[in-house]
Amino acid sequence: MDNLIRVQSLEELKQATADTQHFWLFKHSSTCPVSAAAWNEFNEYASLHPNQKFLFLVVQEDRQLSNEIERITEVKHESPQLFHFASMQVDWHESHDNIKSKAMQAFIA
Repeated sequence: MDNLIRVQSLEELKQATADTQHFWLFKHSSTCPVSAAAWNEFNEYASLHPNQKFLFLVVQEDRQLSNEIERITEVKHESPQLFHFASMQVDWHESHDNIKSKAMQAFIA
């Protein structure tokens, strides 16, 4: 999917979002079954919305970026965790079993 981009640093996040006002960011844990289920929901929604931008990071490998996101957004770190940003501000977020394709669709609708 061209609209699904891994980011590993704050600079990569800024570059990936320079051309858009709205984007999704998923914080994924590669060792958590709940995160695997949330990842599937995230990918399902992304595959149905090719005109939206979807970013992700892997918490175990991209810890510094994950910490920066917590600092910038002032939203306590959880994993898995999904954010929607508008103009670089969080306007929606969920975590764990609440990350559902239907919830994402309901937010955007």
